[in-house]
This record gives sequence, C-alpha cells and structure tokens, in this order.
Amino acid sequence: MNPLHKEIIERIKSDGPLPFAAFMQIALYDSRHGYYSSGAQRTGWRGHFITSPELDPSFGILWAHAFHEIWIACGAPDRFEIVEIGPGEGGFANAVIGALDERFKEVLTYRLVERVAAVRDRQRELLGDGARLEWTDSITELPQIPAGCVFANEVLDNLPVHLVEIREGAPMEMMVNEADDELIFDARPPSNPELVAFLERNAMSLGEGERAEITLAAESLITRVGRLLGAGALLFVDYGMWAEDIAARGGSLVAYSSAGADTDVLASPGEKDITAHANWTSVTNAMRRSDLAPTAPVAQREVLLRLGARDLEASFRRGYDAAISEGHGAVALSFLSRRQALGALLDPGGLGNLQVLAGLRAIEPPAFLT
Repeated sequence: MNPLHKEIIERIKSDGPLPFAAFMQIALYDSRHGYYSSGAQRTGWRGHFITSPELDPSFGILWAHAFHEIWIACGAPDRFEIVEIGPGEGGFANAVIGALDERFKEVLTYRLVERVAAVRDRQRELLGDGARLEWTDSITELPQIPAGCVFANEVLDNLPVHLVEIREGAPMEMMVNEADDELIFDARPPSNPELVAFLERNAMSLGEGERAEITLAAESLITRVGRLLGAGALLFVDYGMWAEDIAARGGSLVAYSSAGADTDVLASPGEKDITAHANWTSVTNAMRRSDLAPTAPVAQREVLLRLGARDLEASFRRGYDAAISEGHGAVALSFLSRRQALGALLDPGGLGNLQVLAGLRAIEPPAFLT
C-alpha cells in the first residue's frame, strides 16, 4: 500500500465513498503524491510515455504553420496569444516559437498553463527568455484572449471523469469504496443530477450492465475557456470517440505506468496515469452552447500532411543525402532519426490516429481542418 493509497482509504473511512472523478483527481493531481503533480517527469524519453510533442520538434514546427493560419484568419491583429494547456516539458512551445517568422513572433504572447512548480521550472529552463512568455497556474486564472489559439494536446483524456453504469434499468454511479483496505468499485445512486442530464443531452443510451465515462470536467473547461476567446480557435488533439461508440464499447478507461497499460485503474494511485477517450459528442455540444463553431474531428495524420509534413520530410531527406555525401555520419543519422520520428507522427496505426477537433469563433475554418 503506497502513501496515497493509505490516505485515500483513510478518507473513505472518514467521509464515505468517493466519486471516481474525485479519486482520479487525487490520483493524478494530489499535491504530494499525484502522478502529475509530484514533479517527476512523466512524459518524454525519461517518462512513462511519449506524446507527439516530445517525439520530435516536427510536431511543433508543423503546428506553427497552423497558428499562423489562424492569426491570418483573425485579420493579422497586432496582439495574438497562443495558450497551451498541459504543456508537458515545454518541447512543443520551444519548437513552435523557434519556427515562427519574425512578424508573427513580434505580436505573439505564448502562455503556458502549468500547475506544478517543478515542471514550470523545467519549462523556463528550456524556453529561456527569448520570447514573450507567460505562465498561468490554471485555466481559472486565464485572462481574456481577444484573438488567439487555445491548444491542448492529450489533455481531455486526463480530465477527471465520473463513471455511470446501468443497474436494474437505472443509472448508478460507480463510487470508489474500500473493503479490507483495498479500493473497490461500489454502485450507488448518482452523487450529482448532472450525471443523468449528461447522458440525456448527449443521447447516450446505455444497456443493462453497460458503463460509460461522464466528462463533466471537459465540458467545464470548454465553457470556461470558450467565453474568454474573442476570435480564433480552441484546438484539441486527442483520442476521441462519439458518445454512441463509447456506450457501445462500455467505456474507454485505462491506466498507464512503467509496466505498460492495464485496466486496474484503482491500483497504486499516484503511480499510474489514468485516461479516458474524449467524448466528441459532449465536446461539440459544449462548444455550441459556448457559441463556438465545432469542426469535424480530423485524423492527426491528415492535419500534419496539410500543414506540410511531406515538405518537411523532403528537407530531412535532402539533409541526409548531403551529410552522407560529405561524410558526416552523425549528422546523417540525426536526419534519419527525424524522418523516422515524423513517420511515427503520421502512422495511422499509432499517433497519426489521434484526432484534431476545433471550436472556432469569428473566423472561417482554416484549410488544415477542412
């Protein structure tokens, strides 16, 4: 029993069972022992998993083109902001800023939303002070964004979710309880009427014994950030499914650790990432309620190709050929590695299967999303 497991058991004994959303919040973001907030590096080559930004700077270089397109769509204003939610170790921001042309860079403020002080310190060390950079602890502290982009890569899948399961024809909430100091699921009447309302407004029909995640936190994020955006785009990159597919599958909850993926999401809290697919039905409905125009989800592979991935790959190939002809083996290997990493970003069986979905305000859909 690790320290966080013990604390959760004690809390349940004192206060009663926890909604799974509360358990997930603690497991991921407890100030001392949470998976992300402990300060340990979780993403990148030293972490438990690699996300697109850490795989290669190509991801940020290509997205820099997208942000430039949105700036132009907003009328190329003299002030523009990129807000990155969940910026990891700062690699994406570093690649984007390094790829921007000087005119765009002059009008840009890049804001990183990061709650963990130790991670902010690593981001500052990487990014330095060569650009207009700002940090904000949470989305609740974000200022108005007259024109800009809010970007979140694999963030929705880490937001806490409630679990609902149909028992004897009625929706029941799967609470986290304890038995003999072990964490277990325990079906109880819903702790919040919004759980049933969520099923209704997103047309999620569950059969007997079927379970699904209720993504209230994702809807809250969209509502909160959406009302700050004057013109531009709210951009999500994530693994997602429509509501009916989530219901048919029985949910998408999974945990990741150094040992790989598993479905025992209650075990070893604080030592595992816990994720659930984005619910695109809920996301697009929340965008419409916030007066954002949602786009259809597009595979990351297609988006990156539209942003110039083939041209970037060709530049790596030319660099490789030149290095070989000049006898610079280490340089050639670097170009080869970057071509392979770009291939992984485009792989339809892997990261290329991530989806990009946007909510737009006061602009036409940019070409990379159509």
